[in-house]
Amino acid sequence: MNIHATDTKAVPTGFAPASLPDRAATYAVDAARSIGRLAMRRVKRTADVVDSEYNLLHWQRTLSEKSWTTAASIADFLATKNSAQDLRKVDNQICRVAADDYYRYRAGALGDLLARHMGGATEIVELGAGCGINLLSLHLNHPDWRLHGFDIAPNGIAAGREIAAHYGVSDRMTFDRIDLTDGSDPNYPAIAGQVVFTYFCIEQIPYDVRKVVDNIIAARPKRVINIEPTTELLNLASPRDIISYLYIRSVDYQTQLFSILDDYERQGRVRILARERMPFAPTIHNDGFLYCWEPT
Repeated sequence: MNIHATDTKAVPTGFAPASLPDRAATYAVDAARSIGRLAMRRVKRTADVVDSEYNLLHWQRTLSEKSWTTAASIADFLATKNSAQDLRKVDNQICRVAADDYYRYRAGALGDLLARHMGGATEIVELGAGCGINLLSLHLNHPDWRLHGFDIAPNGIAAGREIAAHYGVSDRMTFDRIDLTDGSDPNYPAIAGQVVFTYFCIEQIPYDVRKVVDNIIAARPKRVINIEPTTELLNLASPRDIISYLYIRSVDYQTQLFSILDDYERQGRVRILARERMPFAPTIHNDGFLYCWEPT
């Protein structure tokens, strides 16, 4: 298996690589927090836990605050208005970057990444879209694309629809519900023949990964791009990968998606077109890996 980072570019202006002492101190604090979670309370990421964290907390707060109504543009809304400095991954280098600057950069980086793997398609479906942050980022950089988001959280879907309507993009961006763990969900047929992607979505369903992959294959999408964190592909000789390992274990994220896809390729069920490590990440402890594949 050949997992590699994408080609390293020059770090964007204003994003200076962090010093070794800065990285070491931040890694130590992050590791201590993860070890504390492991020692004090063992998280089990069940459907109830995910619903509580996202639909009933994060997306409910997003829907009630309606911060998009005070943002002058989609770009301003995505920038988060958060100037907090933290260590983040930018073009394969660890930099100390403000959150709003990072998310401005990320919008373009995500659009470039997906465009490279879409095989020329101009329509894409996101599974686990939440309120549409990724879709809005794609719209900024590819306004001609047609974008469809599916999620299980009613509050995320409602927020996404309101945001799209507010910015006048409902004709190019739609939202609907899907339960990825239910192969008979009435919206699974909507992904047939489509390019589909997930972005830190399957991490939330660690006990149903194989079922979800089987359901997606059965729905016959044209191509799937999974961008997810995992422990499977980490190099535990790397200090930062140890940080990621501890974090993923402490919050009970998925650890088998890419092994399943590799196994299915050996069985002839899928064809893997690309394996990459993501060149950008908002934290030091949760890198994503990308697999681009097609059902056979």
